[in-house]
Amino acid sequence: AAAEGVIAQSRPTLGKLLVGASLGLVTLLALALLMRSVGQKPELTTSPVAATRGITAPRTMPPLIDSAINSREVLAVFNAGLVAYSQEDYETAVQRFDEVGRKIPQNAKAFRYLGLSHFRLENFEDALDALAEARGILPNSYDLLDDFVTVAKAANTSERAIEALRDFVGRHPGDLDVRLELARLARAVGDETEAMAQAEYLLSEDEQDPEFVYEYGVTLKEAGRFEEAKAVLRSSVEMDPNSAEAHHALGVMELVSGDARGAVEPLEAAVTREPENGDFRFSLAQAYEKSDRIEESLSTYEAYLEHADASDARAKVVRERLAIAKKALAEIQKRGSLDGESL
Repeated sequence: AAAEGVIAQSRPTLGKLLVGASLGLVTLLALALLMRSVGQKPELTTSPVAATRGITAPRTMPPLIDSAINSREVLAVFNAGLVAYSQEDYETAVQRFDEVGRKIPQNAKAFRYLGLSHFRLENFEDALDALAEARGILPNSYDLLDDFVTVAKAANTSERAIEALRDFVGRHPGDLDVRLELARLARAVGDETEAMAQAEYLLSEDEQDPEFVYEYGVTLKEAGRFEEAKAVLRSSVEMDPNSAEAHHALGVMELVSGDARGAVEPLEAAVTREPENGDFRFSLAQAYEKSDRIEESLSTYEAYLEHADASDARAKVVRERLAIAKKALAEIQKRGSLDGESL
């Protein structure tokens, strides 16, 4: 499955596809196939930053004809690669785009599509190498950065993604969306210094942006600054009361700091807003359990198991403990019923 991309930013719509009659049968065939494929299969899906910031970033194929290719022979090979890509024949696409890249080593689009073709084949290292070539040619391309970080994350090489993001921030220090992604990735890999630096910068630029406030709050949490984190996360909830993530983060923060009863309300709010999220239900079940609301805890653990991801290692343990807890509860209730009868 295609991994999600990285950075929220508006993308240009698909440009007009123009073709001259003199380009021959291969180009006309490629045009017909590409026009039929547009809108059916995007290159990469929407980026995580786009998703969390509520921005849709459609990814479409670039115009068919590459004006940087002057040779009709090479252009035919490039277009044949696009035909193969649109037909999901990625092995052929790799061959075609690799040939164009060798013949015109300064053609960033060929290397981009070589990388995306490798990505579809899950050849992640080859994909990263090709996209790095493309970024070397066009280091200021936002789309190429987006593609590179997408593949790096899919390949579980966040360090390479962070390196690319840092490079882009160095060139474009005012790009706050790139800084936001850098902050999140740095926090994910445990680089507290980088995460805090970026979170503080974002907040200094716009302290009214609920995403920036949220990021600063969870960064404070990871740094162990719990009281500060709770205050900031409360502000985040007030700014964006519809954010399930903000409610969940505040609830977890209350739970971690020992206030299970205080965690219940924000965690219930998170589950209400995203009832399909298994992680939110798991946290709520823990809050009920630690608040001695046992029956609610058990039913919420059951709901968590219904929504748990197949790869969630907690699910098996919870399922086993839940069976034991339900049996114990039934015995307690039975004893209570018998005691009541004896009275």
